[in-house]
Amino acid sequence: MKSSRLVFALAAGAVSLALVQQAAASESRPPMQPGATTGAPAGALPPAGLYANIDTYYSSGTVVNAEGQNTGVKIAGAGGGLRLLDVPGWRILGASYGAAIIQPFNYNLVNANNIGHSSSYSMGLYNTILTPEILSWALGKGNFVSEGLSIYLPNGDFIATYSPKTGYVSSPISGANHYFVFEPNLAYSYLKNGWNITLNNTIDFNATDPKTHYHSGDIYYLDWTIAHWFGRYQIGAIGNYTRQFTNDTKFGRPVINIGGVGDQYMHASAGPIFSYKFQASTLVIRYLYGFAGQNGGNQSFFHIGLNFPLS
Repeated sequence: MKSSRLVFALAAGAVSLALVQQAAASESRPPMQPGATTGAPAGALPPAGLYANIDTYYSSGTVVNAEGQNTGVKIAGAGGGLRLLDVPGWRILGASYGAAIIQPFNYNLVNANNIGHSSSYSMGLYNTILTPEILSWALGKGNFVSEGLSIYLPNGDFIATYSPKTGYVSSPISGANHYFVFEPNLAYSYLKNGWNITLNNTIDFNATDPKTHYHSGDIYYLDWTIAHWFGRYQIGAIGNYTRQFTNDTKFGRPVINIGGVGDQYMHASAGPIFSYKFQASTLVIRYLYGFAGQNGGNQSFFHIGLNFPLS
């Protein structure tokens, strides 16, 4: 049972972070980190038990305009998150049931020296993410399908934001999103003969910020994984496509962004994945190179994560 749990423990994995994005086409950043679920067999839940994932990351990149050109603003981030996944062994509509909670922590840097502005940084807790339901169906012959719903609570708040001009100030907007986000997903995984082939489709439906009356546009994410286990080792390729598909508004009117009215954020990345299974845990290393972007941050992400069963 333990070995089978380790194989599936990646399902408790890479969705543990929401990352700095500094997008021009949203109030602060997309709620979900682009590529967050890459590497995880998101279509399948592991066997009954309690699972944990600790994921750390470093990111760097630039802010790009509507044509994908560098604006001269550099961005970077680092942080980590803890995710707990509970699979109690219940069956609902023929599917295995699970629930999860994630608490991320981030450090963000914005360097605008090249365009005549100073640098600033912020750090602190991001929004707590609750996933009250995940349903996973085993279709046979290695095929799995799952659906789930995550809710971002408006409780995140960075400890401080610093810039040379203002010093330390509170960071109610730039640190975390102060509105609810509802995030359904639909995933498919093929898990047979050592393969993990996964497509995970996710949509963020953003509520309106009650303080600023800003409504960030809704966002679609596609995370994909093609990887294979060779004994204790897994190697493969991962990637993400992120696209905002509705415009930002404030008081119901389109927001004028850097590139024009109603700009919509886009990001694409791809890279390798390497995993190693220990006796009681799985080490996962991922790199996503940001090769395209519009209206926001075009970043590359380097992750080191550890997945392990708690029961």
